[in-house]
Amino acid sequence: MARRSAEALVLSARNWGEADKMVSLLTRECGRIEAAAFGCRRPKSALAAGMQVFSHLDVELTEGGRVWTVRQCSLKGRYRRLSEDLSAMAYGSFVAELALELFPEHEPDPDAFDRLLQIFHAFEERNPRLVALAAAYQLLALAGLALHMESCVHCGAPFAEPMSVDIGEGGVLCADCRKEDMPLFSADLKEFIEKLTTLDWQAFLSPQKEASMRPPASLSVKKQELFAAESLLLAYLRALFGRPLRSLAFIAQLGGV
Repeated sequence: MARRSAEALVLSARNWGEADKMVSLLTRECGRIEAAAFGCRRPKSALAAGMQVFSHLDVELTEGGRVWTVRQCSLKGRYRRLSEDLSAMAYGSFVAELALELFPEHEPDPDAFDRLLQIFHAFEERNPRLVALAAAYQLLALAGLALHMESCVHCGAPFAEPMSVDIGEGGVLCADCRKEDMPLFSADLKEFIEKLTTLDWQAFLSPQKEASMRPPASLSVKKQELFAAESLLLAYLRALFGRPLRSLAFIAQLGGV
């Protein structure tokens, strides 16, 4: 069986057998893979430190069919806040689960990998709820599943209020095509979602630690638009996957969405 070297992010890990783990990795070179880390739960295992969720690794893998094998790993970084802060952990788990749902196995996507690295860095410094919301809209766009907001998905009429959104159709509807019971979709909400989708993570991160929980001046956040963008996202994800993501229960326990 072929040996592969890869840069990886651990997106999920679960115990398996007496001393092993099954891990879901997003790798730059091999895409998303499921891998077995044999013996990693033994105290002296060289894999023990790396097989934790949110770890950034260099890994040596043996290629398999459905399941690969982790042979060696070297820890490149670990995100402290994602491992220690419950709120960051909950929203980070949501982003990790979404990435696992959106990106198919064994199809490398370096842009998605790099974006997820930036997102995990942002969790260390910024409000986790806002980071997760921007991350979700960006990952949907990278997967080719962004909501269509520029024109009516039925007739192609350019965006002009009043508009509505049709989750099942994956986009907005004009006044002529919308039904009366459909929720309105404002130009302000459209602009906010566009800002989230195109957010520059480098500019978003602040070198001033004392300002780390405040959004930068370039991203004005109004509570009403934040709630609307979250509600729309969750409804859209449920329509895409036919069920709510499991990580949402974790967030709800902490009083989030």
